[in-house]
Amino acid sequence: MAASAEHPAQGPHGLSAFQADLARRLAAAVREPVRPGWMALSWRGVEVLLPLGDASEIVPPLPVQPLPHSRPWVQGVAGVRGAVVALIDWVEALGLPPAGGAVGPDGPAPTHWLILAPATGLPLALCVDRLPRLRGPAPLTPAAASVPWRNAWRDADGRVYPQMDAALIRDRIAPAGLHQPAWAPPPRTDHV
Repeated sequence: MAASAEHPAQGPHGLSAFQADLARRLAAAVREPVRPGWMALSWRGVEVLLPLGDASEIVPPLPVQPLPHSRPWVQGVAGVRGAVVALIDWVEALGLPPAGGAVGPDGPAPTHWLILAPATGLPLALCVDRLPRLRGPAPLTPAAASVPWRNAWRDADGRVYPQMDAALIRDRIAPAGLHQPAWAPPPRTDHV
């Protein structure tokens, strides 16, 4: 059987050439930096980029149960596909001022929830009012980031997007926890 030019693995030297080419491409892939895809999301006028690997799914708002004694930025808990997640106002949790102006006493209502991927170890849903776009890896360049952001990215139009990722959320929320410190009445001293 003669070697075919269409399939590199055929012919007496084809398999070894194919293996060598595959090894070369795999080695090159290891040296290349991984460029994540991004999801732009917005809440209360604050727009950020989230690595696609940190997102599990986007769902419409579901019934929420209040979480007693929780932090002001915890909207409650809900069941999503058999898992309990805490719905958080990430703008307030990160200590950011809403860019969209004042908010009413009941706060804004999210149009979507972004469920964080189980691999992040955070059973959280993020409030989202706008999902502007998915961003590919190519046109973004690093930009200066302000607190609380660790990284920011500039697009081809010069617009800067802060990067919000699961590590930032974990580092900001974990020390505080979802609950307020328990209130206890002062000890009585007027009795024997």
